[in-house]
Formats: sequence, structure tokens, C-alpha cells
Amino acid sequence: MRPTTNRSGSAVCIALVLLLLFVYGCARDERPNLIIVLVDTLRADHLGYHGYERDTSPTIDALADSSIRFMNHYSHASRTGPAVASIFTGLHPRSHGVVNPLTHFDAKGTLGDEQTTLAEILSENGYDCYGYVANINVKAEFGFAQGFDTYEWIEKRVVSGLERAARGMIQPAIAEEISAAATAKLADRREPFFLYLHYMETHTPYAAPLRYRFKYVDPDYDGVMTGLHLQLDEIIAGRLSADADDGAHLNALYDQEIRYFDDEFRKLLGFLDERGLRENTIIVFVADHGEEFFDHGSVLHGYTLYDEQLHVPCFIHDPRADSPRALDTITRHVDILPTLLELMDVPSTGDVQGRSLAPAFRGEDLPDSSTPVLAQASLRAVKTIQQQSFTLDGWKLIETMVPTPGEELYHVAEDPAESRDLLAEQPDVAARLRDEMRRFVETLPVGTGGVVELSEDDKARLRSLGYLK
Repeated sequence: MRPTTNRSGSAVCIALVLLLLFVYGCARDERPNLIIVLVDTLRADHLGYHGYERDTSPTIDALADSSIRFMNHYSHASRTGPAVASIFTGLHPRSHGVVNPLTHFDAKGTLGDEQTTLAEILSENGYDCYGYVANINVKAEFGFAQGFDTYEWIEKRVVSGLERAARGMIQPAIAEEISAAATAKLADRREPFFLYLHYMETHTPYAAPLRYRFKYVDPDYDGVMTGLHLQLDEIIAGRLSADADDGAHLNALYDQEIRYFDDEFRKLLGFLDERGLRENTIIVFVADHGEEFFDHGSVLHGYTLYDEQLHVPCFIHDPRADSPRALDTITRHVDILPTLLELMDVPSTGDVQGRSLAPAFRGEDLPDSSTPVLAQASLRAVKTIQQQSFTLDGWKLIETMVPTPGEELYHVAEDPAESRDLLAEQPDVAARLRDEMRRFVETLPVGTGGVVELSEDDKARLRSLGYLK
């Protein structure tokens, strides 16, 4: 006869295991993870879910379809540094300080230690924070690493012609390296985590891997446009002209970069699915600013504040929300931080100047009757410019201080392409917006950023991207 103590012992062991599982389940941290995917220089109107005719973004579109989509989302700058700083802090550029006087180049502007960033808030609340960025303007040296446990700038490597041929590349691609660093970190993760990924694919040079070479480009194009930044600078300087075929070619090169990124993004999402991470991870998809393709007679970004540079994609996928939809409410970069903190049930520390959009995730409507959009530009490169714009109630006023003082007025509700300047026809509207802008700006405290002396290597890198003369 078998001793009864074995059976009772087994029962005790099973009970202990069940108790431990119960305790573990109760103690397990169920707070959501957060991933922000920022694609540098990505226009909203070149994506399928915004109505674009080319199939540039099937992966992005699919995720957007199951997300809260902010269809009228705006940046506060047409440059990377101040735009990202607004996302990180919930502050306008005037208040976070990453807006340089024209005696300095933009890359020298830094996010000061006195500012409180999203990563700092989440870190104080038990999150591990990781950042992998491809844009030199948001390197750790410029203050953007505050609060991150790991923060790496991943530069495009210089590779041999043989390696480029083997990997099917025109230029060294970097999206794979950003994603590889991120997935390696998540493979040995601790939850909850915050992951910031800053991709550079849609920024110049427009040079997708060779397998995309004729995805959208006309193989019979015989013009001179290459998609290299230094060549496009010649257009801005007025030393190179372009015709309609050249413009179409640049658009096609840019769209190929979007499709390349989209395919890499699909791999990243696949990794999250394989590891079971998507079911408890909020994913924010956003761009810092857009890009011009002769919409107003020029190219690139940073020199104007028209909507092709300020209207950017933004959607938030929260797996806990059960009502994905598109919202036409005006939203802004400063709204992202308070929205995420509310969704993640994390208390805010410090002042923020945006509003939470979290009610949209509960099926509520967002009032948009008087949401102002203030944007600023300050750049000294091929040209020297200083501008600010103010959008309110369907109207937009653009004020130029440098090089030649002046104003433009557009009824963007009826003229979203900003093709007709109504300043002379609507002086009363311009005066009202001018006064509203002055009052709004005066409510914003003035922040002070630091200044970092650039190394010779950084100067060369920035020069190749058009950020320095």
C-alpha cells in the first residue's frame, strides 16, 4: 500500500504553487508600457489613412485603423529640436527654451535641466526608459536624454560599396539599426517600460534601399534631382531651378522612403506580437514636422510655417480602448504629454501647457471651438529667417520678423493649401488674430535653454543635413 503522506504532500505542493501564482498575479505590475514612434519629416498627407493615393503606408494605416486618430494634429515648429522638446515637456518652444536667437545655430539649443520631461516623470514612477534616436539634433548632449536609463544616438554608418551592394542599399539605411537596438533591449526588458524611437528615413537624403528604387519613381525620369540635401539647398538659395517633373521625382523618392519605413515598422510590430507586448503597450505614432515639395515654391523644412510643415500625423493606439475613430479636433504636440499621463494614470509634475485628449479614449467628444496653434521658426543656414504663426477659428496668421517684416493671412478652413493670402481683404481678421497671438504669447513663461559648443565632427554632420552653412 502506497503511503498516504505522498498524496497529501502533493496536495500541499499544488496548493503552494497555486498560492504563489495567485500572489504573483496580484503583485504583477499591470501598468501599460509606452512606445513613441517618431518619424522625422513625415507629412500627414502622404499617408494612406489621410487619403493619399499611393500605397505608401499599409502597416501604419492598419495600426491607425485600430487607434484614436488625430486628423488635425500640429507641430509647434518646423524644426526637430523645438518640436521634440514640446512633445517631451508639454511646453511651447518659448517656454522650453529650444528656440535659438539668430546668433546661434539651432543645433546648439539645448533642453535645460530645469525642464521636466516625460521620461523623468515616468522614471520617477517606476518605468524603465529607453531612447534610440537617429537625428543628431536630439542627441543626449543637447538635453534630450533627461530621465532615460538608456539613450543612444545611432548614426548612419559609412559602409563600403561592396557592403552597400550586398545589402541592397544606395545609402546606409538606419531604420533597421534603430529597430534592432530597440528589440534587443526589449528582449531583456523589465516592465513597465517607456521606449522612444526616433527614425530618420523620410528626412533627406531621400535614398531608400535599392529594392525600392523604382517603387514609385518613373524609370524614364532624366532630370538632375537626386534627393540629396545639399542639392536641395541650392534650390532654397535660388541657384538651382526645378520643373514639374523634378517635383514629381522628389515626391516619388520621398514616398519610397515612407514605404521602406513602413515595411520596417511592420517587423517591429511583429516582434511586439511575438513577445506578447502589444496587448499591454500604448503606441504613439507621430512626426516632428513635415516637408515641402514646392507647395509654396520651395523644398525642405525649417524656413516657413505653412501647413505642409506643421500638419503632421498623430495617432495613439491604446489596447484598452474599445472605440477607435478619427477625430477632426485641433490637437498639438503640447497635448501629447498630458494625454499619456492620464491614460497611464501617472500624476503630472510641473506645469504643462497642453490639454489631455484622454476623454477621446472614453468615447467622449473633444471641444475644439478655441484651440490655438502657436508655431515658431528661427533658422540661420542657407537663409536666415524668424517667423511665428497663430491659427485660431479656421484662420492662420503668419508673421515674419526676419529677413523682411511682413504678414500673411489664410482662411485655412476653406483654403487648407494656403494658396490665397487674404491680408489685404480681411484687415479686421488679421488685427484680431494679431492681438490674440500677442495675448497668448504673453501668457507663456520664457524658458532658457543652454548652449553647447559643437565638435568639428558634429559641425560636418549638421552641415551635410543643411543645419549649418
